[in-house]
This record gives sequence, structure tokens and C-alpha cells, in this order.
Amino acid sequence: MNKKIYQGVATALLFGLAQVSSAENYSSELTGSYLTGDVDGQSANVQIYGVTQQVYLSEVDTSVGPLATAAFVSRASSYFLGYSELDDQDADIAIAGINWHDKETGLSLGLAYTFSDIDTDDSSSDQVTVSVGKYVGETTEVLVMYERDENKLNSDLVEEAYTLAISHVGTGDVGFAIDGSISIADKLVDDEQFGFAVAATLYPNRHLGLGAGFDIALADIDDDIIFAFAEWFFRPDVKGKATYYISDKNNVDITGLNFELSLRL
Repeated sequence: MNKKIYQGVATALLFGLAQVSSAENYSSELTGSYLTGDVDGQSANVQIYGVTQQVYLSEVDTSVGPLATAAFVSRASSYFLGYSELDDQDADIAIAGINWHDKETGLSLGLAYTFSDIDTDDSSSDQVTVSVGKYVGETTEVLVMYERDENKLNSDLVEEAYTLAISHVGTGDVGFAIDGSISIADKLVDDEQFGFAVAATLYPNRHLGLGAGFDIALADIDDDIIFAFAEWFFRPDVKGKATYYISDKNNVDITGLNFELSLRL
């Protein structure tokens, strides 16, 4: 069943590549992804397949800044649906959400729901994320986010996190993007886990982005990741992205790659 889903997505992407025009403005984006990772000391590998469909409530203007940052720069509102499958844990993850932006005032609201079903330990969980933000500059946004993750089999197993994030995009001849956040989380294994994340991207031109970043948990239990990526618009409506990452979680090291192909319509 799941293989048929991904075959259908691949067919849709290929068909779209052959049919779409070269117009840069768009109103939806379909992304297929594949992540693989080598677990240190284990023969089994991590494999995650995913697909996401994002639909914008109005056409996204791509005339200002890098193509990759068009939705952020134009303050475009959208809703999205996604599905992922984790082979190593025999798990399914479904997500749905909406991001609303008021172009005049710069206010933004976000709501997302994620359902995870893990067959290996016969468990499932609900995750709700709520965010409130404000554009404090033409291309600078400050965001406050709350996240709650609850195990459906045991309501006592709850994790919560609060995050303060800031994003900025430079739209000159050589563009750039900077994202940073600090967070505090109440985890099952750590009552107060502080986190710090930064990512930066350089855009030598509108089509190419080169970036790197890290996400570090300041806690007794390791939960850190560093990554570097490159993204390229083969044409204004088709983007490929490759990310190399190294993660360390609970003293388990994973090194891998994530590939994405996006189609704008």
C-alpha cells in the first residue's frame, strides 16, 4: 500500500516536470524526500520516505530575493499536508497544518497536528504545535512557538517545548538567510532541556543556495545535529536539495544524507 503511494507521488512529480510552464510565480509546492543514515555500530540503516503538499491561499510572488525564500519574503499564507514512513521503526507519520500571515500588519499564526504510529513498540502519539509571530522588519520575523507531544497509550507520557525563533532574509544581488532559535523543553528523560539552533544560507544567485547549521541540546542526554546542504533550482519551478548530516542522540551516532525534489505549480 505504501509503495503504491510513493509510486503515485513519483509519477505525479515526473508528469508535472513535463507539463509545468517556466513561470516563476506559484500557488502550490509538492515535495518528495528520501533520508538515509548509517547508525554507528549497527548493521541496520535509517531510511525515511516522505511527501508534502503545500498550498498557498494566494499566488506567491518570486520577484524579490532568492527563489527559495519567496514565500517568506512575500508573507504568503498556506496550508499543508504531509506523510512519512520510517523503515527502521516501521512507523508512519502524518502531519497537517496552516500558516497564516497578514501582509499589512506582519502578524502570523501557525497551527500543526502530527500523528505518529510506531509498530515496533505498538505505540502512537499526538503532537500539536502552535505559533505566533510578527514581522519586525520587511524580511525579518520573530516567532514564539509551543509544542506538546502526548503518548496516546499513556497520557502521563507528555513532552512540552517552548521556542523563541528569529528569521531574516537578505534580498540583495547576493542573498542570504539566517535562522536562529532558543528553546526550553520538558522531556521524559530531562525536566529542563535547553536548546540552541542556528542555520545560515548564502545565495550567490537566485537559483543556488549553500548553507549549514546546527541544533544542540544543552542537557545530560545528547541530542545534537550538524548539517550542510546545497539547493538548486534547475528551472524556476523545479528544485533539488541535498543535505549531509551528523547526529548524536543518546550516544548513538548517525551519519547520512537527505534528498528532496520539489515541484512548484
